[in-house]
Parts: sequence; C-alpha cells; structure tokens
Amino acid sequence: MGLKTINKDFLVKTLIKLVQTPSLSSKEKEVAEKVSKILEDFGYRPKIDKYYDVIVEVGKGKKTILLNSHIDTVPPIGNWSINPYAGIVANGKVYGLGASDNKSGVAAMIEIARIFSFKPPNGKVIFLFTSREESDKDEARKILIGKVKANFGICLDHHIHAKSKVADIVVGCRGIGNFTLKVYGKAYHSSEPEKAVNAIYRAISVVEAIRNAKLPLMLKPLKEKAVVSVTKINTDGWATRIPDQCNLTINYRALPKEKREKAEKRIFKLVKETLKKDFNINLDSFHEGYLVSLKHEIVKAAIKTVKQIKFKPKLSIAKGWVDAAFFNQMLGIPTICMGPGTQGQAHVKDEYEDIRNLYYGTLLVYKTVLNILGGEG
Repeated sequence: MGLKTINKDFLVKTLIKLVQTPSLSSKEKEVAEKVSKILEDFGYRPKIDKYYDVIVEVGKGKKTILLNSHIDTVPPIGNWSINPYAGIVANGKVYGLGASDNKSGVAAMIEIARIFSFKPPNGKVIFLFTSREESDKDEARKILIGKVKANFGICLDHHIHAKSKVADIVVGCRGIGNFTLKVYGKAYHSSEPEKAVNAIYRAISVVEAIRNAKLPLMLKPLKEKAVVSVTKINTDGWATRIPDQCNLTINYRALPKEKREKAEKRIFKLVKETLKKDFNINLDSFHEGYLVSLKHEIVKAAIKTVKQIKFKPKLSIAKGWVDAAFFNQMLGIPTICMGPGTQGQAHVKDEYEDIRNLYYGTLLVYKTVLNILGGEG
C-alpha cells in the first residue's frame, strides 16, 4: 500500500473507534480528546478550545482549504436492535450512533490527515472538527471567528452513492426561521361555546393559510423552493373551558439568499392578512442560507474530481441548514458539502455507514484537495 493511498482498513477501524466513543451534543470532551490523540500520533499539534472544537493546520502555501466535520451526535432514537455504541461491522456496513452522521466525515478527515503526515500538501489544509452541530451551536461557532481563515472549504457532512456511482456536491442551503405565534380568543365554559371565541378555531385559519401559501421559487442556478410548516401547537386551556390563547410554532425554510428581514415580512404579512387582529407573532431565530457560484473554483475542482474517480456529479442545494452556511457567511469561506455519508442514515435507529461510501467519499475529498491546491489528482 502506497503512503498516498486511502487505507480502507484504517478508515473502518477509525470509524469503529469513533462510534464506540459516546459524544452527545455538548458532551464531546472524550471524542475530542480521542481525535486529538490520533492527530498527535501523526506528528501534529492539534488544539482543543473550550467547546471541544479540534483544529490543526497542515502544510503551507498560497492557498488554504478548510475541511470540516462535526464530532457530536443526537441521542439514540427508537428501539435499537443493537447497542448504539457497539460499532458492529456486518454486510459491508459499520453500525452505530453517528456512524454516518457525521463520524464518517470525521474518520475521512483523519485518514486524509494521516496521508498528509507522510507527504504534506502543496498548500495549507485546516482540519476543523466541530462540536454542537446537533444542538445550540452559535457560541461554539462564534469562537472560530478570526481564528479560521481559508480560501475554500469542504464540509464533509453529506452523502455519496457508491453503488450507483453518483456524488452529491452541495453548493448551498436554505435558510431557517422559527416563529412563535400567539392567537387570542375569549374564554368561556365549554357548555356554552357560542359565548366564547375559540382560539383554536382562529388558529386553524392560520394553519390552512400556511398549507396553501404561495412561496417564492428559485429557478437558477438550481431549482429550489421555500417551504413553511406549523410544527407545534398548544393551548392554555382546560378540558371544560374554551381556550382564549393558542400558540403555534411556524418553521420557515427560506431560499438560499433570502435575508432575515424579507423572511420576517413574508410570514408576518401572511398571518396578519389571515387573522386581522388579536394575535402576536415573533421571529425567535433565523439563520440565512447561502449559495456558492457554480463557476467558483471549489465547485469546478469538485466536479473535476468526481469525474476523475468515474462518478457522476450531482449539484444540489441542501434542504436543511448546514454548517457550511456559517463558514460562508461568518468566516467568508466559500464552502461546499460532500463526503462519505450514507443517505437516509441521519437520526435513525440502527444507523449505519456503508463502507463503500466511506471509502469513495474519502477518496473524493482527498483528491479534490489535491486538485484545488495543485498536486497529484
């Protein structure tokens, strides 16, 4: 085996070790230290910040590329048929919590770092293993501002289809906004509902308006649409009292370049036109999406690499909000998403990572780095 060759056995063993190390979001200390120790064994000097983000810089040169994966997981969901932390290998798959989301990406980055320990790249590679991706990430990301600078970025939090030889390249994501709507009515005893104003009934009109809302559609450079949903509903009522308040959570997925102000105005207008009066709405949080030009060097390099490994490139926009948006917006790093993950395996019971995806996803990112920095492709 050449030193510049992806080592499938090492990849699998690394992924198993990571899966066997619990790392629930905001409890990443142990896995961060394990990742750091592996990097130290390669001769690097990684740093761990107070949120347990792990960072190490490799090589030097005019161009710098950022590689990123998150080390945390959600709690195990559902009735697993195996120990979520077992790291079992069966039928060409590694089973366990986080095997695909996103410890496959972490293992891939570790393998790429191992290769570069023998032959440094023709430029600088920043390996950033982030915490709290699955929970409240704001502070754990803000601490990176001013500390991470790069010309390009690849977030390895995405999937590849090794069986069908298709590689997804994510060039953007939709924004996400969460609104709280309080719909008011008039309380009265449920035996005489005609003397009340049922806040639930008023809220239903908003639900219907949201279901039928006409939202913006983006056609170029890729087709994407905004979507809105009611995700929570509750009242302050009693079983025998008509409620005078009904609370709704409205989740809005904005177009990639839609700003907070425009999204806020859109949803506020929809609610106001429906209810007219007696309500209160507030935008609790909003994260803008992003979009990298299809003509950007990092996108072209990724497409070139996909074709080199004889896969078919598929450009897409992520449906959910991804960390790459933070790197684009807050750090000014044009970042795409691609990598070794297995589609449909995020946040499910008996999660697994297809070893073929792990191998080819790692190969794809490694060779893209070489192509972007100028090296053996």
